[in-house]
Amino acid sequence: MATNSKASDDTTAPPSYNTISANPIQCSQSSIFPFRRMKQKRAAVLSRIRDIVLAPDFTPSSVTQNVNACAVALPTSELSNIITQLNIEGHTALYWAIVNDRSQAFWALRKLTSCYPFDCSSDLRMACMITNNHTLFRQLGLGDYNEHRRLRSLLGCPRDTILVHRCDEHTNQFNVVLQIRMFQKRTRVATKDDCYYQFVAGGRIWFLRFILVNSTGLWSAEIGLCQHSPPARLNAVLLIEAHSRKPGCATPLEALKIPLSLADTEFMALAHWRYVESVPTS
Repeated sequence: MATNSKASDDTTAPPSYNTISANPIQCSQSSIFPFRRMKQKRAAVLSRIRDIVLAPDFTPSSVTQNVNACAVALPTSELSNIITQLNIEGHTALYWAIVNDRSQAFWALRKLTSCYPFDCSSDLRMACMITNNHTLFRQLGLGDYNEHRRLRSLLGCPRDTILVHRCDEHTNQFNVVLQIRMFQKRTRVATKDDCYYQFVAGGRIWFLRFILVNSTGLWSAEIGLCQHSPPARLNAVLLIEAHSRKPGCATPLEALKIPLSLADTEFMALAHWRYVESVPTS
């Protein structure tokens, strides 16, 4: 595989790779300028990280030694910056670890990052969408927003559950089950009149949004595609089930069914919103 990568603050491309070496990262000591040696270290570390996520002769057993070598070579903040920058073929190292299904490499590098800059979060969202990996999307909290996390913390509310079940891959059918905890209580104390949820399914990132209509007490439901998701021909049903029975009621309440479909409309397909969407950061 041919690559062409560079560190954001160094115009010298890292050397090409043939095999992954677990040797310590060393730089020339001939330079008397510390900043020049630091630039050489950054380039060497980037080259090593690129090998971990892209080299064709990748072996999982080499990940720990190579990641440890990178951690020894640079300060934590410098290494975190390299891992979260778009410096490998226009993407982050974490992106390539996901796309190339190198989970051991991903989690080893993930431990060395302190936070996700906006570009990195967006990159990770795209990687989860491309690989159709809803589980990782949820693990990384890429669909969570600070306002939601803060409100849940104040109310002692557990995290909502969002599960995606594939039904028929040939027709791209899937079921999404959301368990929204303390919904009414959260909506009463929330500063925003909406509840917003995201999930990965069918190679796209979808959102489901409940919005309070003015001050009428009525709620509307919206479903759509998030940024970078390809268009889709939507044909869905929103099924809302009661979480408990009424006192004295022997049978459960009937679920509310809301059709969400473009089958009988003039729209060709559902496209993502045109505005620049905010991305949650860790």
